Formats: sequence, C-alpha cells, structure tokens
Amino acid sequence: MHTINLNKWTHKHNFTVLNGTAERRSMQVLIITAITMIVEIIAGFIFGSMALLADGWHMATHVFAFMLMIFTYKYAKKHAQNGDFTFGTGKVSALGGFASAVALATVALMMSVESIERILSPKVIYYNQSNFNNNNWFAC
Repeated sequence: MHTINLNKWTHKHNFTVLNGTAERRSMQVLIITAITMIVEIIAGFIFGSMALLADGWHMATHVFAFMLMIFTYKYAKKHAQNGDFTFGTGKVSALGGFASAVALATVALMMSVESIERILSPKVIYYNQSNFNNNNWFAC
C-alpha cells in the first residue's frame, strides 16, 4: 500500500490579528463611557430630563458594544490556534457587531416608546428654580 504525506502542502488558516494595545485602550474607553452613562442616567432621573435619559441609555449601548468588543478580543486570543475555526476567529467580531446593532435598535425602540409617552402626557421639567441660582442643585 502506498502512503502519501501531505504535510508539506498544508498551512495554517489563522487570519486573526491580535492587538493588545487596542484591547487595553478599549477597556479605558469602556470605563470612561460607563461613568458618563451612569452620571447621565442618574441626572436624568433627578431632574426629569428626557434628553439626559435618552443620552444615558444611548451611552449604555456604547458600553455594551465596548464590552462585546473586549469579549471578542479575549475570545479571539484564547482560540487563535484552535483548528475548529477554519479561517481563524475573525468572524467573531462580525457577530459581535451584529449583536451590538440589535441592542442599539432595541434601545432606540424603547426610547421612542418613552418619548411618545412623554408627548402624550408631558412631565414638568424643573429648569428655572431658585435653587439653581443658589448653586444648590440637589435640593430640589
């Protein structure tokens, strides 16, 4: 019986590009974005501002997207040499982008519903109170 060895014609199909600097910077941006999101949502509830709430929830979608991106960095790094991924783990980021888009559409729908509710039954926004003139914003 004749045996053929194909080893000299084989090559790896790992097209994953690993970038540690981008992963570290993405984590820094995630932290800054999360802090901004929390401040905007809390301020939106305190002052009854739909604009702050909308932007806070919008920032939540960015936090989700950054978390997904960091997950894909870690997942790609962990499975970079896994032979089950014929062309590497590059498609993981595309799937992460799709999931992020679905989350953004969901939040946009929720914001639209809240905005319509506010149009139909408006809430009072306290923007011209004497407490603001005294720099005592949280005493409302």
